[in-house]
Amino acid sequence: MNNLLAAILSMVVMMMKTITSHPTGSPGCDYSPTHGHQFAPQSSSDPHNVIISKTELEDGRWWILLQSDINCPLETTYIENHFVGFLVKTESRGHFQPLPDYKVLECENWRTKAVTHKERRAKANMGIIFVPIGGGYETTDPEFTIILVKEYERFWVDIKI
Repeated sequence: MNNLLAAILSMVVMMMKTITSHPTGSPGCDYSPTHGHQFAPQSSSDPHNVIISKTELEDGRWWILLQSDINCPLETTYIENHFVGFLVKTESRGHFQPLPDYKVLECENWRTKAVTHKERRAKANMGIIFVPIGGGYETTDPEFTIILVKEYERFWVDIKI
């Protein structure tokens, strides 16, 4: 009986950990799911069914797009071919433009800027805007490092664009 109770309690704790894993975004600019996480990041370089791109807009801002190959109903939490969380960061000069779909993080390192998801619901399309500082300081395209989470056990780190 004690073994059965221990097994049930272990399953409940594991399910709670899955359900409560950072539902409102990354806890910090330098956080990675690999810190104390029982699962390793995926070994493929690109997340399956998610296109990650950056495009310079006519006004000089940068559009970072995380796009899955499906449409997600707003009320859905977990479905196939989606992602539930992300962290996009850069050390390029400028700032992320605040938008309702994500939150801008305050980073301890003044060079680092970062944004993360606001809620755990399934996402199929997330657009993020970065505004570089003008005046010719940046001579190259800004570089971004992305963490993408499909589910608690499946995530990618150090995606560079």
